[in-house]
Amino acid sequence: MEELSAFKKTIRNLLVEKIGILSDSDQTHLKKQAQTLGLDNRQFSSLLQEIHLSINWDALRDERQGRDRVVRPIHIFGIEVMSLEKLGEVLYKNRVKALKYLEDAVFLKENVTYLSHQNVDLAMEMMDLHTGERNSEKRFLKICYQLNAELPFKVGEESFSTVKELLDRGWMGHDFFSELYNKFAVGHLQIWIHRRFNDLLTILPAGESFQDFLYFVYTIEPDYPFYVENELFLQPGDLVTRARRDASFWLPLLATFDHGLLGIWLERKGMGEIISKFKKYATELRAVEKKSEDLSRNLVQKLLEVLAPEMEVPDLSAAVEELSFINIQDKPLFHPIVVHLHNKGFVRAKVGFDHETRGVWISPNSLTLSDLEGKDSVTFILNVDPSKLIKDHLYTLSLKIQTDYQSIYIPVALKTVFPMRGFMLCLLRYSGLGAIFLCIIRLLTAAANSGNSWLKPQLVWNNISAQVPSNHLIYILIFIIAILVPLLAWPRIKKIEQI
Repeated sequence: MEELSAFKKTIRNLLVEKIGILSDSDQTHLKKQAQTLGLDNRQFSSLLQEIHLSINWDALRDERQGRDRVVRPIHIFGIEVMSLEKLGEVLYKNRVKALKYLEDAVFLKENVTYLSHQNVDLAMEMMDLHTGERNSEKRFLKICYQLNAELPFKVGEESFSTVKELLDRGWMGHDFFSELYNKFAVGHLQIWIHRRFNDLLTILPAGESFQDFLYFVYTIEPDYPFYVENELFLQPGDLVTRARRDASFWLPLLATFDHGLLGIWLERKGMGEIISKFKKYATELRAVEKKSEDLSRNLVQKLLEVLAPEMEVPDLSAAVEELSFINIQDKPLFHPIVVHLHNKGFVRAKVGFDHETRGVWISPNSLTLSDLEGKDSVTFILNVDPSKLIKDHLYTLSLKIQTDYQSIYIPVALKTVFPMRGFMLCLLRYSGLGAIFLCIIRLLTAAANSGNSWLKPQLVWNNISAQVPSNHLIYILIFIIAILVPLLAWPRIKKIEQI
């Protein structure tokens, strides 16, 4: 019984496929199947006639060949065509041949005139459509959809009968979504919508950019998800979750905002007011700061806070509560101070004093901390140059660490004292060097006097004309050395001692 039911279904499907006209080979094949089921030729003919009568052939021909069909068909690409709707279907399903068919308007003009029952006005309308579009692909689609508005829209090898069905498929994979946008960018999708879905024309953008495409998509269905590169996100909160796990996601996320893509999605979801405020904030910040990666990451941090208002903001603390250096002598002071980040996020901090003091500064004065980049703590240096401070004067300063979320104040006390120990060491050092220099001059003088330790008194007091010895040039040279060496050494000493 099941075999006979299956056989009846086979006959019916074949009749519907061939619109009631079976070839000899079809009938021979069916007869062989009937014989295997124990049916003779009379029983087979009776069964075939019964199934034939059960089919509504008028409805089938209306569906296949169009309601307003001609009596005698024309043959295009080996297929019988009896209506304009069928002509549009045949052209649509045979794109390569159809493009060649449409290279010249002669065939189209003749076929449309005949299939429209000599409707010249309609034929002229099709000719205007043909000559008005120079792009062969667009001309092909316009003519096909003009002939048969019920044709589906094809992306790749898949066909779709409604816009909703088409867009739903776009979230199954980014490659398909990109291909769908390409169809929009070249105007193919708009041709289908203009011909078939008049109710969507009011929301169909005039442009063909990616922003226009997203506006159209999210106007149809605001609850559609959102792509960041190839990754799909169902809700804005999913973007926050992803960003708090991976620092490499931050810049691609910001790029979707800068290109206006994220804003379209959020606005269609009813978040237009908060995203407008963030756009204003980002514009103002970029107007006063140079473009940098730190600036970009700071904007992403603010964006995440907008998307998730309940999110915990970054919190900092300093390793010290106060600093006191009241015995600074001659050596410069370099004191490290560590700042810690206690939770997740990215934060920038400015470090400085409540008022400027000559000889006291911070380096660096700009800090960035990020848990995702392994920068949970950073160190900056308190620098003090004692030579620029007043001795025995107590300086009281307030060191301020400022972020967008908090202010940390560290009291600082500084006082420089006279460097007695350094002064004594310096005095001994240069006294020793001076003594050594004078000893060398004394030894040179003795050597010039033939090894005698002292000059003869009579040379000094008696017989003045005999005071100058024969080797008097050596004494002149020693005198020059005694004068020049201190003069030449002084610049070097100033540099070493920073005088």
